[in-house]
Amino acid sequence: MLQSIDFVLTADVDWASEYCIEHFLRIADMFSLKPTLFVTHESPAIRKAGSDGRAELAIHPNFLAGSTHGTSPDAVIDHVLKLVPDALAVRCHRYFGGAKTEDALAERGLRYDSNVCRHLQPDLMPEPLASGLLRLPVFFEDDVHWDRGLSWDFAAHAAAFFSPGLKILNFHPFFVALNVPSASFYARHKRHIPTLTAQQAELLRHPGAGAETLLIMSLEAILAAGHRFLSLGELVEDNPAWKQSSRPRVTPQPAD
Repeated sequence: MLQSIDFVLTADVDWASEYCIEHFLRIADMFSLKPTLFVTHESPAIRKAGSDGRAELAIHPNFLAGSTHGTSPDAVIDHVLKLVPDALAVRCHRYFGGAKTEDALAERGLRYDSNVCRHLQPDLMPEPLASGLLRLPVFFEDDVHWDRGLSWDFAAHAAAFFSPGLKILNFHPFFVALNVPSASFYARHKRHIPTLTAQQAELLRHPGAGAETLLIMSLEAILAAGHRFLSLGELVEDNPAWKQSSRPRVTPQPAD
């Protein structure tokens, strides 16, 4: 008998317009899923989805130079925690990381991150970090997929999707809204990220295979095979041994 696999649908919001966010949430609703949204900015659609229980909210801080989130690590964390004050999960923009960043996030109450991508790799496992954060690697990411020139046909990757290991899927609402198939298509249209409307999406959307078609094929195939989707927080709560195995944070003691 095929063992059931727990999948998680996540989205790096990445300053997407309200239309993009609502479009992504409608797809999740079609399949009765509760996605985890890594939030970058104030959004009525996100706030409503969180308050209605349609989505789990996490933070997506941008620590890179020129960030609109702030000019120091503390300022960046302050900014995103104002957006999601009770956040437990974090994924940094462009997977920025390092021990100092992880320590700072753990000190502010974050408990787990999904801050590394292991695209289509089997046997992924939680990784306890020295900071005390529990790292949950990403299995699939839409822009990594196009960077590698991989097929948008789910059947070509079904064996990987149904292999053992963590299965955290990450899509970007803007990429889904325009069904982005490639880096060149994205580059031509990225200026629309914060303002894209339904009317613009209808005109600009890629008509062939791309991020949205693979998303929908994936959800259909995963559920048809008898697997289930959880939010990231639900996945952690459903596996209490992961939290027990997470390394306690060690605070350096002052020298005598």
